[in-house]
Parts: sequence; structure tokens; C-alpha cells
Amino acid sequence: MRTSEQDEERAVERLIAQIDSIDAWRDRVGRRIVCLFLLTFAFAVGLLFWTVKQVHGNPPGTQTPPGPQVPAVLRRML
Repeated sequence: MRTSEQDEERAVERLIAQIDSIDAWRDRVGRRIVCLFLLTFAFAVGLLFWTVKQVHGNPPGTQTPPGPQVPAVLRRML
């Protein structure tokens, strides 16, 4: 009799531990979402600064590509 009571107590303790671990996993979901948002925001800000730096270094229309220049075609080709 003594061993079956101990086995039952151990089983209940294991069940409680599993339920606690599931609850701990669920509690972290909000933190993960906030971290993901912050990482995405930081990446977007970094991409914005990189884009501004690239445009500032090469303003549009100030540099021409190397090679011969040809006039633009303004009439429709048939």
C-alpha cells in the first residue's frame, strides 16, 4: 500500500510540474512578441539610415554612367 501512495504522489507532482512548465511557456509569449517587434523596428530604422546614407553619397542626377550617351526615343515604335 505504501508504494502505491508514493507512486500516486510522484505522479501528481510530475503532473503539476508539467502544468507549471506549460504556464511558464505561455507567459513568455508576450515577451517574445515585444522582442520581435523591437528587432523589426531596429532593422527598419537601420535600413532607413542606410538608405539615407546611400542617397546622400550619390544624389540622383549628379552622376552619369560611363559610356556613350544616346538621345532618348520619344516616338512610338511600330
